Amino acid sequence: MSAPLAVEPGWQSRLRTAPQQPRSQAKISQAVDAADRLLARDGANGVTTTRVATEAGIAVGTLYRYFPDKEALFDALAARCLARFESLMDDLVTRAGAEKWTDPVGTLFDVYAELYRTDASLRAIWFGGLLSENLREADRAHKRVMAEGLRQILIAQGIAADAPELATVCHAAMLASDAITQEAFRNSDSGDEALMAEAKTMLRSYVDSINTRFKPA
Repeated sequence: MSAPLAVEPGWQSRLRTAPQQPRSQAKISQAVDAADRLLARDGANGVTTTRVATEAGIAVGTLYRYFPDKEALFDALAARCLARFESLMDDLVTRAGAEKWTDPVGTLFDVYAELYRTDASLRAIWFGGLLSENLREADRAHKRVMAEGLRQILIAQGIAADAPELATVCHAAMLASDAITQEAFRNSDSGDEALMAEAKTMLRSYVDSINTRFKPA
């Protein structure tokens, strides 16, 4: 079972009642875990509040205390996905400070491709039209968090010296990488390997240009 789910700002407003106690947080986690399993197994049409409550082993009334509808559950799942991406980036930043990578683009790209490959509910949310406008806005902020992680990695790997313009460069790289990765997995659970290979080639050239423009002293 997952640890109790933190209430993310991107979907907190969708909760009927904000959880105050660890027991309430645990029930939210149970519900979101259940929605995750149902979404991965049966798709969006297979997720109903009644089925989620049954799967989670909680009363329907308890579920409704926190989630007004299944869309609020999808919001919570999407927020969890974004948090998972950011946690992976934190780990990669730490690794980048302790290791020297021969292929930074391949290292980063493969980690996130594997997350898409192994997480069916992630694919269902992003490609099934389940993102609310609140979560779309949260995703925009998320990409800036990811770009900041990339900036730290480039500096730690000795690819770039820090500069004000580097943040924008990393944001552009993150947007391009994210768009191509999503397209690669939009119609294939395993990902379009040829498309991802081309993305890596493109991004390696971009990293080379970053090294030229922001060459460390």
